[in-house]
Amino acid sequence: MASLRVLILCCNNFQTFPIQVCTLANLQVLDISENQIQKIPSEICNLKRIQKLNISSNQFLYFPIELCQLQSLKELNMNQKNGRKLTRLPQELSKMTQLKGLDISNNAIRELPRNIGEMRSLVSLLAYNNQIRYLPPSILSLNQLQKLNLSGNNLTALPSGIHNLFSLKDINFDDNPLLRPPMEICKGKQLYTIACYLQRAEERDDKILEKILKTVANNITETSFQFLCQKLNLVTSEIDTSTKSTLLLSEKVQRALDRWKMKNRNLSTDALRDQLTRGLTMIGAYEIMDKITALQLFACTIKF
Repeated sequence: MASLRVLILCCNNFQTFPIQVCTLANLQVLDISENQIQKIPSEICNLKRIQKLNISSNQFLYFPIELCQLQSLKELNMNQKNGRKLTRLPQELSKMTQLKGLDISNNAIRELPRNIGEMRSLVSLLAYNNQIRYLPPSILSLNQLQKLNLSGNNLTALPSGIHNLFSLKDINFDDNPLLRPPMEICKGKQLYTIACYLQRAEERDDKILEKILKTVANNITETSFQFLCQKLNLVTSEIDTSTKSTLLLSEKVQRALDRWKMKNRNLSTDALRDQLTRGLTMIGAYEIMDKITALQLFACTIKF
């Protein structure tokens, strides 16, 4: 038994994980799927050579954090088609840096770990039939990723930098309420088409934001500008003091808003626009808000 490398224990109605398995130091493949297991013992860390682990369709109360100790693991299957649905994944999942294949499909997971980008060896990520609402920015760091299946989730938008996943060959975003890009763009499952759409959308959003900033600069009063600076944490004194006295109000506002945009360049265009409109609403700049709304409505009528 000590030399055992492959062990198949699926469909045995186990209520608990057989602790004897943890003594098999040479074990490389373990399939214990289709059982009634709720917990994984900490002793599983003794499986120093384990490479493939299938624990799908069991009755786990939560993601077994003990698995994150398995540094040799390359494939993990936690597809819960016939098991209890998981609702979250731990941040510790990122410790599994050697993992190449991860299947977390058929669960009720609402979000991927923020640091999933640290799993840089990941080649295949299957997360279909969950409740994932958005993708964390770090997912764009998965440079080895070739297969990504996120069909049957609650995604409304894809990250504009998805073209950075240059190794990606097989993608599936079917059955999501996608707005950006719309579902018809994703049906062909062509990364290039999706990336082109998102790039054009981002460029258009940048132009619209610039027009919004210009609208604010040309229409805001001195008093309202001071209040807006407070809401956006803008420091007007940062404008070059040598030219400050000669600047028109519109120029001063434009410079301040450009500086604000630069300081918050890590935020998306949508986030910047939302932050600005909230600030304008809070200071009661309703006439400017009406102009911005009209600008956005006009922009929506233009196809690209």
